[in-house]
Amino acid sequence: MLDDPARNLGFLLYDSARLLRRDFDRRARQLGLGRAQWSVLAHLVRNEGVVQAELADILDVQPITLARQVDRLEADGLVRRCADPSDRRVRRLYLTDEARPILEQLRALGTETRAVALAGFAADEREMLLTLLGRLRDNLKGNCHAPAPRSTGDHDPHED
Repeated sequence: MLDDPARNLGFLLYDSARLLRRDFDRRARQLGLGRAQWSVLAHLVRNEGVVQAELADILDVQPITLARQVDRLEADGLVRRCADPSDRRVRRLYLTDEARPILEQLRALGTETRAVALAGFAADEREMLLTLLGRLRDNLKGNCHAPAPRSTGDHDPHED
């Protein structure tokens, strides 16, 4: 029998992240940005100069999907592609000056969403939550690309 979803770490994290995104999406619509656009901008601000394929990996999307979003953001004047000085075939992504005020508005919307999410938490509880989630992320970070370990109870039908 599955664990109670209300007490299951995976369900709680997934549902919390989903609800945070929905709340933020609702707020970001006033800026005319959908989730894909604000997500690209939010990650690009932390990774300016990144290659498009690397940003796709960070966002956990297919490169062609990201390419469409970058095309749109570039057409809107928020992102620019620049040739890498050491390899002209490589294009690096940068925010434009026009993106900066939008990023400030996104930060303010994020503050509003976090205030709703953390309502009723004491300052020390907020700090503890962030610390524990950071540790959880760090524990999992290195395992994402590792091959899955084989369980001792697994039976490989090819071994028969």
